[in-house]
Amino acid sequence: MVTARTFPFSPRSATALRVGDLVPVQGESGRWSCLQVLELQPRVRVNLVVGILDWRADGPPSPETVSGVAPLERAATRIEVFTEGGLQVVGSVPPSDAGQETWFGPAYIGKRTRVWGWMAAIRLARGYADTGMLPYRSSGPAGEGDPTVSAPAGR
Repeated sequence: MVTARTFPFSPRSATALRVGDLVPVQGESGRWSCLQVLELQPRVRVNLVVGILDWRADGPPSPETVSGVAPLERAATRIEVFTEGGLQVVGSVPPSDAGQETWFGPAYIGKRTRVWGWMAAIRLARGYADTGMLPYRSSGPAGEGDPTVSAPAGR
């Protein structure tokens, strides 16, 4: 049985999240951007994958305003975006990230994953809300041209 959730809420564990959850982030300019939960690892309480949606506006997002909007970038982060960063979940819509490789599961073993610390995730979303741009865009596999990922040894 699925338990009904009341929005907004600030989860203390990733087990309270669902794929598709929307997380508004306000920039210094007063404009808003939106993170979306894209993947969850079963029974893991701290790790999750979020994406910065290609959306910004003068007010916070609602499920209606971001439905069908694809993520610009995605990365693994931690529950601290909520517990330390003070963010909240305001609703949920199915992600529009068809064709993206999943990061959790046996098919992704040995591949590189972009990782944003919880503060970096918030900083990037705030920056996107203010400027409409991310400070980088990867032109190749995760890690190439991306300052948030360390290159493997020997590169």
